[in-house]
Amino acid sequence: MDWDNIKVFLALSRAGSVRAAAKGLGISHTTVARRIGALEADLEVCLFDRRAEGYTLTGIGERFIARAETIESEAFGLERDIVGRDGKLSGAITVTLAAPLASHLLMSDFARFAALYPNIEIRLAITYDILDLARREADVAIRSTTKPPENLIGRRGPAIHYAAYATHDYLAAHDVTSKSTTASWIGWDDDGENPKWVRQSDHPNISARWHIPDVAVQVEAAKAALGIAYLPCFLADPIPELARIPPGRSHARWPCWVLTHPDLRATERVRVFVRFIIEALKAKEDLLTGQSVILTPARRGARRQGTPSRSPERIGAD
Repeated sequence: MDWDNIKVFLALSRAGSVRAAAKGLGISHTTVARRIGALEADLEVCLFDRRAEGYTLTGIGERFIARAETIESEAFGLERDIVGRDGKLSGAITVTLAAPLASHLLMSDFARFAALYPNIEIRLAITYDILDLARREADVAIRSTTKPPENLIGRRGPAIHYAAYATHDYLAAHDVTSKSTTASWIGWDDDGENPKWVRQSDHPNISARWHIPDVAVQVEAAKAALGIAYLPCFLADPIPELARIPPGRSHARWPCWVLTHPDLRATERVRVFVRFIIEALKAKEDLLTGQSVILTPARRGARRQGTPSRSPERIGAD
Protein backbone atom coordinates (compact mmCIF):
# COMPACT_ATOMS: atom_id res chain seq x y z
CA MET A 1 0.00 0.00 0.00
CA ASP A 2 1.05 3.58 -0.72
CA TRP A 3 1.76 5.47 2.53
CA ASP A 4 0.48 8.70 0.95
CA ASN A 5 -2.89 7.03 0.37
CA ILE A 6 -3.03 6.01 4.03
CA LYS A 7 -2.25 9.59 5.08
CA VAL A 8 -5.17 10.82 2.97
CA PHE A 9 -7.42 8.11 4.44
CA LEU A 10 -6.60 9.26 7.99
CA ALA A 11 -7.09 12.92 7.11
CA LEU A 12 -10.49 12.20 5.55
CA SER A 13 -11.62 9.99 8.43
CA ARG A 14 -10.75 12.78 10.87
CA ALA A 15 -12.14 15.67 8.82
CA GLY A 16 -15.29 13.98 7.52
CA SER A 17 -15.30 15.86 4.22
CA VAL A 18 -13.12 15.95 1.13
CA ARG A 19 -12.90 19.74 1.30
CA ALA A 20 -11.64 19.82 4.91
CA ALA A 21 -9.19 16.96 4.32
CA ALA A 22 -7.82 18.63 1.19
CA LYS A 23 -7.36 21.92 3.02
CA GLY A 24 -5.55 20.22 5.92
CA LEU A 25 -3.22 18.32 3.59
CA GLY A 26 -2.64 21.21 1.20
CA ILE A 27 -3.78 19.21 -1.85
CA SER A 28 -6.74 19.37 -4.24
CA HIS A 29 -10.17 17.80 -3.73
CA THR A 30 -9.65 15.56 -6.75
CA THR A 31 -6.35 14.27 -5.32
CA VAL A 32 -8.10 13.28 -2.08
CA ALA A 33 -10.84 11.44 -3.96
CA ARG A 34 -8.34 9.78 -6.30
CA ARG A 35 -6.11 8.51 -3.48
CA ILE A 36 -9.08 7.15 -1.50
CA GLY A 37 -10.24 5.37 -4.63
CA ALA A 38 -6.76 3.93 -5.17
CA LEU A 39 -6.55 2.69 -1.56
CA GLU A 40 -9.96 1.04 -1.78
CA ALA A 41 -8.96 -0.58 -5.09
CA ASP A 42 -5.74 -1.92 -3.51
CA LEU A 43 -7.65 -3.40 -0.60
CA GLU A 44 -10.70 -4.38 -2.68
CA VAL A 45 -13.02 -3.00 0.00
CA CYS A 46 -15.19 0.09 0.55
CA LEU A 47 -13.79 2.21 3.38
CA PHE A 48 -16.28 5.10 3.24
CA ASP A 49 -19.98 5.61 2.64
CA ARG A 50 -20.35 8.64 0.36
CA ARG A 51 -23.24 10.75 1.59
CA ALA A 52 -24.48 14.26 0.88
CA GLU A 53 -23.44 15.41 4.35
CA GLY A 54 -19.93 13.95 4.00
CA TYR A 55 -17.88 10.77 4.16
CA THR A 56 -18.66 8.20 6.87
CA LEU A 57 -16.46 5.21 7.69
CA THR A 58 -17.87 1.80 6.89
CA GLY A 59 -17.47 -1.08 9.33
CA ILE A 60 -14.33 -2.19 7.48
CA GLY A 61 -13.11 1.41 7.50
CA GLU A 62 -13.54 1.52 11.28
CA ARG A 63 -11.43 -1.63 11.61
CA PHE A 64 -8.79 -0.30 9.19
CA ILE A 65 -8.33 3.03 10.99
CA ALA A 66 -6.62 1.48 14.04
CA ARG A 67 -4.05 -0.26 11.81
CA ALA A 68 -3.59 2.92 9.76
CA GLU A 69 -2.91 4.95 12.90
CA THR A 70 -0.30 2.38 13.96
CA ILE A 71 1.40 2.77 10.57
CA GLU A 72 1.21 6.57 10.95
CA SER A 73 2.73 6.45 14.42
CA GLU A 74 5.61 4.29 13.22
CA ALA A 75 6.24 6.51 10.19
CA PHE A 76 6.33 9.71 12.22
CA GLY A 77 8.42 8.04 14.89
CA LEU A 78 10.98 7.05 12.26
CA GLU A 79 11.00 10.60 10.91
CA ARG A 80 11.46 12.13 14.37
CA ASP A 81 14.25 9.68 15.13
CA ILE A 82 16.14 10.68 11.99
CA VAL A 83 15.55 14.41 12.48
CA GLY A 84 16.43 14.07 16.18
CA ARG A 85 19.93 12.93 15.28
CA ASP A 86 20.53 16.02 13.12
CA GLY A 87 23.39 18.02 14.65
CA LYS A 88 23.53 20.72 11.94
CA LEU A 89 22.54 24.33 12.48
CA SER A 90 20.62 24.31 9.20
CA GLY A 91 17.25 23.21 7.91
CA ALA A 92 13.68 24.20 8.70
CA ILE A 93 11.85 24.62 12.02
CA THR A 94 8.06 24.84 12.03
CA VAL A 95 6.89 26.95 14.98
CA THR A 96 3.24 27.13 16.01
CA LEU A 97 1.93 30.03 18.08
CA ALA A 98 -1.01 32.43 18.32
CA ALA A 99 -1.04 35.53 16.12
CA PRO A 100 -0.59 38.14 18.92
CA LEU A 101 2.52 36.39 20.25
CA ALA A 102 4.01 36.41 16.76
CA SER A 103 3.06 39.90 15.59
CA HIS A 104 3.26 41.92 18.83
CA LEU A 105 5.83 40.10 20.94
CA LEU A 106 8.33 37.84 19.17
CA MET A 107 8.62 38.97 15.54
CA SER A 108 11.73 41.05 16.19
CA ASP A 109 13.26 38.07 18.01
CA PHE A 110 12.53 35.81 15.04
CA ALA A 111 14.37 38.36 12.89
CA ARG A 112 17.35 38.36 15.29
CA PHE A 113 17.45 34.57 15.26
CA ALA A 114 17.37 34.54 11.45
CA ALA A 115 20.30 36.95 11.36
CA LEU A 116 22.32 34.83 13.81
CA TYR A 117 21.50 31.53 12.08
CA PRO A 118 20.94 32.30 8.39
CA ASN A 119 20.88 28.61 7.43
CA ILE A 120 17.90 27.85 9.68
CA GLU A 121 14.53 28.53 8.09
CA ILE A 122 11.66 29.43 10.44
CA ARG A 123 8.20 28.47 9.27
CA LEU A 124 5.39 29.99 11.35
CA ALA A 125 2.12 28.10 11.79
CA ILE A 126 -0.14 30.85 13.14
CA THR A 127 -3.09 29.30 14.94
CA TYR A 128 -4.84 29.08 18.31
CA ASP A 129 -5.32 25.35 17.70
CA ILE A 130 -3.05 22.82 19.39
CA LEU A 131 -1.05 21.24 16.57
CA ASP A 132 0.16 17.67 16.99
CA LEU A 133 3.93 17.70 17.45
CA ALA A 134 4.00 13.90 17.45
CA ARG A 135 2.74 13.95 13.85
CA ARG A 136 5.28 16.65 12.90
CA GLU A 137 2.58 19.28 12.31
CA ALA A 138 5.09 21.54 14.06
CA ASP A 139 8.52 21.16 15.67
CA VAL A 140 8.11 23.80 18.38
CA ALA A 141 4.98 25.14 20.07
CA ILE A 142 4.92 28.46 21.91
CA ARG A 143 1.81 28.33 24.04
CA SER A 144 0.30 30.01 27.09
CA THR A 145 -1.17 27.22 29.18
CA THR A 146 -1.26 25.86 32.71
CA LYS A 147 -1.24 22.24 31.50
CA PRO A 148 1.25 21.54 28.71
CA PRO A 149 0.75 18.12 27.07
CA GLU A 150 2.48 15.35 29.01
CA ASN A 151 4.00 13.83 25.87
CA LEU A 152 6.04 16.98 25.21
CA ILE A 153 9.10 18.49 26.84
CA GLY A 154 9.76 22.18 27.20
CA ARG A 155 10.78 25.16 29.21
CA ARG A 156 8.54 27.54 31.09
CA GLY A 157 8.74 31.27 30.49
CA PRO A 158 7.10 34.21 32.30
CA ALA A 159 3.37 34.26 32.94
CA ILE A 160 1.18 36.38 30.67
CA HIS A 161 -0.76 38.97 32.63
CA TYR A 162 -4.07 40.59 31.69
CA ALA A 163 -5.61 43.89 32.76
CA ALA A 164 -8.69 45.97 31.97
CA TYR A 165 -8.28 48.74 29.38
CA ALA A 166 -10.34 51.54 27.85
CA THR A 167 -9.66 54.79 26.05
CA HIS A 168 -9.05 57.99 27.99
CA ASP A 169 -12.27 59.49 26.56
CA TYR A 170 -14.28 56.41 27.54
CA LEU A 171 -13.03 56.63 31.12
CA ALA A 172 -13.86 60.34 31.20
CA ALA A 173 -17.42 59.63 30.01
CA HIS A 174 -18.15 56.60 32.23
CA ASP A 175 -17.59 56.38 35.99
CA VAL A 176 -16.44 52.77 36.32
CA THR A 177 -16.56 52.94 40.14
CA SER A 178 -20.28 53.76 40.25
CA LYS A 179 -22.79 50.97 40.96
CA SER A 180 -25.00 52.45 38.25
CA THR A 181 -22.19 52.92 35.75
CA THR A 182 -22.98 53.17 32.06
CA ALA A 183 -19.72 51.43 31.17
CA SER A 184 -19.74 47.95 29.65
CA TRP A 185 -17.26 45.14 29.20
CA ILE A 186 -16.36 43.91 25.74
CA GLY A 187 -17.11 40.22 26.27
CA TRP A 188 -15.40 37.20 24.76
CA ASP A 189 -17.65 34.33 23.68
CA ASP A 190 -19.52 33.93 26.97
CA ASP A 191 -23.27 33.80 27.37
CA GLY A 192 -24.97 36.41 29.50
CA GLU A 193 -23.92 39.77 30.91
CA ASN A 194 -22.19 38.46 34.03
CA PRO A 195 -19.81 35.60 33.14
CA LYS A 196 -17.36 34.19 35.67
CA TRP A 197 -14.40 36.35 34.57
CA VAL A 198 -16.51 39.50 35.09
CA ARG A 199 -17.60 38.37 38.58
CA GLN A 200 -13.95 37.73 39.51
CA SER A 201 -12.72 41.07 38.12
CA ASP A 202 -12.16 44.33 39.99
CA HIS A 203 -15.41 45.59 38.42
CA PRO A 204 -18.15 42.97 38.79
CA ASN A 205 -20.71 45.80 38.65
CA ILE A 206 -20.00 46.31 34.93
CA SER A 207 -21.96 44.15 32.49
CA ALA A 208 -20.57 42.46 29.39
CA ARG A 209 -22.50 43.63 26.34
CA TRP A 210 -20.34 42.97 23.33
CA HIS A 211 -19.08 39.51 22.39
CA ILE A 212 -15.85 39.43 20.40
CA PRO A 213 -13.79 36.20 20.70
CA ASP A 214 -10.74 37.51 18.80
CA VAL A 215 -8.19 39.43 20.88
CA ALA A 216 -6.94 41.57 17.98
CA VAL A 217 -10.50 42.69 17.22
CA GLN A 218 -11.05 43.35 20.93
CA VAL A 219 -8.08 45.73 20.88
CA GLU A 220 -9.59 47.65 17.96
CA ALA A 221 -12.99 47.70 19.67
CA ALA A 222 -11.45 49.15 22.83
CA LYS A 223 -9.56 51.75 20.79
CA ALA A 224 -12.87 52.71 19.14
CA ALA A 225 -14.35 53.31 22.65
CA LEU A 226 -16.84 50.45 22.35
CA GLY A 227 -16.19 49.51 25.96
CA ILE A 228 -13.68 48.04 28.41
CA ALA A 229 -11.54 45.13 27.24
CA TYR A 230 -9.66 42.56 29.31
CA LEU A 231 -6.42 42.29 27.35
CA PRO A 232 -2.88 40.90 27.60
CA CYS A 233 -0.61 43.58 29.04
CA PHE A 234 2.06 43.05 26.38
CA LEU A 235 -0.55 43.84 23.74
CA ALA A 236 -2.32 46.80 25.36
CA ASP A 237 0.31 48.61 27.45
CA PRO A 238 2.22 49.97 24.41
CA ILE A 239 -0.96 51.45 22.84
CA PRO A 240 -1.15 55.17 23.72
CA GLU A 241 -4.93 55.39 23.21
CA LEU A 242 -5.59 52.84 25.96
CA ALA A 243 -5.31 53.21 29.72
CA ARG A 244 -5.78 50.67 32.47
CA ILE A 245 -8.97 51.33 34.32
CA PRO A 246 -8.63 51.89 38.09
CA PRO A 247 -7.18 50.31 40.17
CA GLY A 248 -4.89 49.40 37.28
CA ARG A 249 -3.86 45.96 38.52
CA SER A 250 -2.78 43.14 36.25
CA HIS A 251 -3.60 39.49 36.85
CA ALA A 252 -1.53 36.44 35.94
CA ARG A 253 -3.37 34.15 33.54
CA TRP A 254 -1.14 31.48 31.98
CA PRO A 255 2.59 30.72 31.88
CA CYS A 256 4.23 30.88 28.48
CA TRP A 257 5.75 27.53 27.46
CA VAL A 258 8.16 26.63 24.65
CA LEU A 259 7.49 22.97 23.85
CA THR A 260 8.86 20.29 21.55
CA HIS A 261 8.73 16.52 21.15
CA PRO A 262 11.25 14.46 23.19
CA ASP A 263 12.56 12.86 19.99
CA LEU A 264 13.77 16.29 18.81
CA ARG A 265 15.72 17.19 21.96
CA ALA A 266 19.03 16.32 20.25
CA THR A 267 18.22 18.23 17.05
CA GLU A 268 20.68 21.10 17.26
CA ARG A 269 18.63 23.71 15.41
CA VAL A 270 15.58 22.96 17.60
CA ARG A 271 17.63 23.00 20.80
CA VAL A 272 19.25 26.34 19.90
CA PHE A 273 15.91 27.86 18.89
CA VAL A 274 14.14 26.81 22.12
CA ARG A 275 16.94 28.26 24.24
CA PHE A 276 16.93 31.50 22.21
CA ILE A 277 13.16 32.01 22.53
CA ILE A 278 13.13 31.29 26.26
CA GLU A 279 15.82 33.94 26.75
CA ALA A 280 13.82 36.36 24.59
CA LEU A 281 10.68 35.76 26.68
CA LYS A 282 12.58 36.29 29.93
CA ALA A 283 13.98 39.56 28.56
CA LYS A 284 10.37 40.70 28.01
CA GLU A 285 9.18 39.62 31.45
CA ASP A 286 8.25 43.13 32.59
CA LEU A 287 6.10 43.60 29.50
CA LEU A 288 4.48 40.16 29.78
CA THR A 289 3.71 40.50 33.47
CA GLY A 290 2.44 44.07 33.28
CA GLN A 291 5.31 45.47 35.32
CA SER A 292 6.27 48.15 32.82
CA VAL A 293 4.00 50.66 31.17
CA ILE A 294 5.53 52.19 28.06
CA LEU A 295 4.94 55.93 27.92
CA THR A 296 5.04 56.92 24.26
CA PRO A 297 5.22 60.60 23.21
CA ALA A 298 1.51 60.46 22.35
CA ARG A 299 0.64 59.24 25.84
CA ARG A 300 2.84 61.86 27.50
CA GLY A 301 1.16 64.50 25.34
CA ALA A 302 -2.26 63.30 26.44
CA ARG A 303 -1.15 63.58 30.07
CA ARG A 304 0.04 67.17 29.55
CA GLN A 305 -3.41 68.04 28.15
CA GLY A 306 -5.02 66.76 31.33
CA THR A 307 -6.44 63.56 29.85
CA PRO A 308 -6.77 60.76 32.40
CA SER A 309 -3.86 58.37 32.08
CA ARG A 310 -2.13 55.61 33.96
CA SER A 311 -0.39 57.72 36.52
CA PRO A 312 2.27 55.24 37.65
CA GLU A 313 4.98 54.55 35.11
CA ARG A 314 5.42 51.15 36.72
CA ILE A 315 2.34 49.22 37.72
CA GLY A 316 2.87 46.17 39.90
CA ALA A 317 0.98 42.94 39.45
CA ASP A 318 -1.09 41.34 42.18
